[in-house]
Formats: sequence, structure tokens, C-alpha cells
Amino acid sequence: MLPFPTTVTEAYLTQYRPDLHILILRWLRPQTMPEIQASYAQLLVLSQEYGCARWLLDGRREGPLDLAVTHWLSDFFFPEAVRALAPQRVYMAALSSPARLQQFHSDATVAPAVTRALAPEQPYHTAVFLTEAEALIWLDAQPR
Repeated sequence: MLPFPTTVTEAYLTQYRPDLHILILRWLRPQTMPEIQASYAQLLVLSQEYGCARWLLDGRREGPLDLAVTHWLSDFFFPEAVRALAPQRVYMAALSSPARLQQFHSDATVAPAVTRALAPEQPYHTAVFLTEAEALIWLDAQPR
């Protein structure tokens, strides 16, 4: 079998899985804002190249949730991705560490922004998971 198309930097890995028709973005360590922006820009380029708007976002190695990153994602990047990939719908399965999930539930500074970013009325669909298996099952149930 041929290897799946993969890009690796010191900060993140992107991979297209044609067998699952998903794009994977894995952060390999905590990121700076410019690294986050670069990784998502790469993901959007690949999404357009492969016609794939189903994403597995692996933030388990990331540090704590960051309010500025959350605002950038929900106010700028996610709306831009929705426009760029239309008429496809964007589906994102976010893998979280237990610590990040706990922060989401207990940190009054970031919880409202994360809740807004994950809200069902957003023009994209997202869900948060602790295991890759659960995330892949959810993505597989979404339209291709």
C-alpha cells in the first residue's frame, strides 16, 4: 500500500487519509499563535486540494486552551474555512486531553468562548472526543 500523503514540521503533522476521506492535523507540542495559524492554513490548502472538509484535529499534545486562539478560530478561521469549502459542510472531530477538557468545563475565562465555538448554530459541525476511535466513528457518520 502506498503511504498516505503526509506533511510533517517540528510543530505539527498533516495527513490526508483517502481511505477514510478525512484530513488529520496533529499538533506535536504546544503551539504559538503563528504556528497554530500556519497549521490551520495548511489544513485549509489540503482541504481544497483533496475536496475534503472532514477533519480530525488532534490537540492532545497541546498546552492549555488559549482564549486568543479560540477567538481567532471561531471569529476568523472557521468562518473562512466554511466559505472556502462551500458547498461542502465542514465537520471537525477535536481530540482533547483530559486536562484540556477539564479546563473547558472549569475555566470561566475560556469556557464561554469554547462553548460558542462548539455551538450547534455555527455554520460548521464539531464534537470533542478523548479517544481517536470515538472521533473516527463520529466522522465516518458524517456526509462525505
